Amino acid sequence: MHEAFKIFVLSTIAINLWTVFLLLQDKRGNQLLNRWFAAFLVALALPQMDLYANQVVPGGIYSLAVASSTFLWLKGPFIYVFVKVFIRDKINARTIGIHFLPWLCVLLTVSIFPQTIMTCLLLGMGHMVSYLVFSLWRLIKMRAYLANLWHGFPNSAYYWLLYVIGGAMTLVVIDFVVISLVISSILSTYTLLDYFAFPIFSIYVLSIGILSVYRPELLFREAITDTNRENDNAKAKVDIAQVESTEPKERHLELDVSVAQSLGQHLMRLMQEQHIYRQNELSLSDLANYLGISANQASELLNVHTGLSFYHYVNGYRLKYACDLLADSTCHLRILDIAFEAGYNNKNSFYKAFKDNLGVTPNQYRANVLTATQSQPSNAVETSS
Repeated sequence: MHEAFKIFVLSTIAINLWTVFLLLQDKRGNQLLNRWFAAFLVALALPQMDLYANQVVPGGIYSLAVASSTFLWLKGPFIYVFVKVFIRDKINARTIGIHFLPWLCVLLTVSIFPQTIMTCLLLGMGHMVSYLVFSLWRLIKMRAYLANLWHGFPNSAYYWLLYVIGGAMTLVVIDFVVISLVISSILSTYTLLDYFAFPIFSIYVLSIGILSVYRPELLFREAITDTNRENDNAKAKVDIAQVESTEPKERHLELDVSVAQSLGQHLMRLMQEQHIYRQNELSLSDLANYLGISANQASELLNVHTGLSFYHYVNGYRLKYACDLLADSTCHLRILDIAFEAGYNNKNSFYKAFKDNLGVTPNQYRANVLTATQSQPSNAVETSS
């Protein structure tokens, strides 16, 4: 059993590092997310390496033991970063550096003063729990966003990230419980944490990493069948009809022309500069709040003064943004991730927008643009000759 455990831990470390390599080489996914996920796997490998070293080297390796003892201080900042990426907040390198600075300070402190390890451990518990509470609060505030992702974008990069966040939070809770039991002398050692928590969580994270890279056909499909597309189009038309049916056919106008023009310019700036259309859960009421007017006035602004419904106005910007990403040769995001990035509520409305406005699927649009781009140099040569 002892030898089997060593083989298991070593295999986990090897697969862990191989997954890191795959994530950094993967050009189809969210590059920012891949880099942070890879960094998290590297950090996760430290306790695994220390656990293996203790099995094969008498007394273990001191540097690995020190790094492993400070792992508590990394969990919170990683969860914080994952939540930031998940809700698509901007990642500021300086701010993120501040969040990881306490871990660096603790690492140096424990390296120089090993006797402080217990104090650092206790402080680390409070540190990671505070991040856990803060992150949970952020996610609770994004309930509509979570629901939309869960139901509309299964197997997107952000969908898998949600599982990673959940697993990391679970690890924090397990660590807190086990360490508390050891401190209170209910448990004598951290064996439970070493032999069960880390290996199980490692397998969990690795499975998500591998699925995120390979996306087997069973779990990820960028295309939809004709039958499904017809059903999806029918559903989308019903959704549009429901949106438009809420608009009264006869209405009392509340906005004069000058006010409507001013609001229209403000709305255009919100769309073009702040890209609020990328909010997947954006509603007419949200739009009204941005403009500081009532929902009825926002409806009038769109339907009367722009001649477009809320659905068509917002999705016009979303379609253009998606087309820009698909036409960008440096953008390697998967189709479903592009749909989510552009602000669509689900892949069905995304495919319908392309078929209705451009007559092709997103995959076909990307292929057509790529073909046209590749043929331009040869055409230029033929023209010059």
